[in-house]
Amino acid sequence: MGRLVTFLREIPGKFWFIPIVCILIAIAFAQSLVTIDQSGLTYPEPIRGFLVEVGVDGARALLSSVATFLGVAGTAFSITISVVSTASTTYGPRLVRNFMRDRNNQLVLGVLVATFVYTLLVLRTIHSASDDGAAFVPHLAVNFAIVLGTIDVLLFVWFIHHIAESVQVETLSDNARADFERTVRDNFLDTDERRIESHDVPTEGGASITLGRSGYLVRVDRWALVQDMEQCKARLRLLKRTGDQVMADEPVAVVWPPEHAAEAQAQVRDHLHVAPSRSTSQDVRFAQQQVVELAVRAMSPGTNDPYTAINAIEQVTYGVLAAVKRPGSGNTLLDDDLAHRVYVRPVTVQEIVDMPFDHLRPFCTQTRSVLEALVDLAARIREAAEDPDVAASADRHVDHLVATADLDERDHPAFLAHVALSRRHSVTAPPAQP
Repeated sequence: MGRLVTFLREIPGKFWFIPIVCILIAIAFAQSLVTIDQSGLTYPEPIRGFLVEVGVDGARALLSSVATFLGVAGTAFSITISVVSTASTTYGPRLVRNFMRDRNNQLVLGVLVATFVYTLLVLRTIHSASDDGAAFVPHLAVNFAIVLGTIDVLLFVWFIHHIAESVQVETLSDNARADFERTVRDNFLDTDERRIESHDVPTEGGASITLGRSGYLVRVDRWALVQDMEQCKARLRLLKRTGDQVMADEPVAVVWPPEHAAEAQAQVRDHLHVAPSRSTSQDVRFAQQQVVELAVRAMSPGTNDPYTAINAIEQVTYGVLAAVKRPGSGNTLLDDDLAHRVYVRPVTVQEIVDMPFDHLRPFCTQTRSVLEALVDLAARIREAAEDPDVAASADRHVDHLVATADLDERDHPAFLAHVALSRRHSVTAPPAQP
């Protein structure tokens, strides 16, 4: 049942969903407007003033012209996908995923395809006197096709602008930053909540549970799992985190008492969802990796673009600071009676802090500007961190940067001066003036 609910929940996010909805609306409009024309209804004078009445041949030619615009749009979409695919070799496959997920792209495609379907349905209702002895032209429906054609042209122009804007690295990094912030916010298990706590995880005994299918763990229905474990009168420890690769016969959880393993396994398989690739829905590590990847690719020898790397470091700062300002995430989910039911493996604040430094350090040892951007990130972490150990780790990362920096005689003293300055002065924003 859980997998069915998830499938139905994910349908609105599919690329084809909005185009199909637009096609269904077009079918309804075509049938409705043609029916109104066939009824012989007399339109009010203001509406009649706007209607353009054409003959049978003129109506057919007009509708055919509107329908042929789909071919132009199809060519444009093909070129766009080619451009996006080419750009993705520099900035990563995220570009193609963004194109597929973008509601604006889906809406443009939906309106263009719906216009084509609409004109076909209206075109079939037009009859000349030689066809069956009675000429019929649905003037209201034909005029609405003119409106749709105008909308298509405007949408097409806007679409070209939107695509040109969406492949810019600033837009990519900002979208990745927003994804990272949302993932941190939505997946933090706050121990101040009544049914979330932090405890030592049991490690002795229990029975192992497998998932029966392979892939990347992209979603866990945590609270549905808690409810089912309560019904089973069992406790469950998840061995895998969202984003981890799972093999079909590999243990993904441990259940206590062992005699409830068969019943619990059915529930686990229903509430743990795998896919061929990772998703940012619940995977904090992957969401952060998308931002850091932009910096890593920018610093690759084939690109060598330190300014893009600095921009990506500044963008990842938002999500990192949102994480360090909180205490550690809880790992124990309780039922309504406050009994321990599910133990999870949350991403730690320390992991979030470590990623940008560990992933970028090997690529930026000879670029002073990028090293200084990482030092600034460490200073912000030190000032904002709730946990003193996390703040201390930021200083250790700066020490590693200093130790591995391979700068020339001019840049090295300037870099050391920047490090000393960042450790003496606060980088937090001053309070607002009254």
